[in-house]
Amino acid sequence: MLQEPWTVENFLASDDRQEGKHEFDGTSIIPMIGGSRNHQRIISNLLRLLEDRLDTTVFDVIQEMRITMGRKVRYPDISVCAGPVAGHIRTLRDALVTFEVVSDDTEATDRDEKRHDYGLLPSLRHYVILEQSMMSATVLERAGQGSLETILTTGAIALPEIGVDLPLDAIYRSVRFTP
Repeated sequence: MLQEPWTVENFLASDDRQEGKHEFDGTSIIPMIGGSRNHQRIISNLLRLLEDRLDTTVFDVIQEMRITMGRKVRYPDISVCAGPVAGHIRTLRDALVTFEVVSDDTEATDRDEKRHDYGLLPSLRHYVILEQSMMSATVLERAGQGSLETILTTGAIALPEIGVDLPLDAIYRSVRFTP
């Protein structure tokens, strides 16, 4: 917990001078830790799928870049923005789609807090939560002012705002689930 309330601007200025990545939930600075091999594999597959399917003159696929929403700063695993985003940009202020790969350590934050936080982003159309312990996705879709509603996903994730369907078997290619 911080001694005095910080603004997003204070946090960003401080974070630019720090080693590693940190999120800011409006009251606390949260260090970001590395992910598992399954996490890395899912992100790598997803990044490749998106870059192969999207027109990069219209959209930009960005891995682990901070994004501000309201009084918070988060690092989605992957964001898709209208683009291209300029090379000098360090902080995103909009995204059409964000992806998070959950772990036991991040599950509560990813499912609850980030659902609310990403709902504050007016540009966001979908927030996709991917499991790393099994082939499963939870897709949250913009439904009215600020709310993200769960839609069921089987087989493929449909993202009409960016014009792609992402097959789950391709996202989870070479991921090894342990019993």
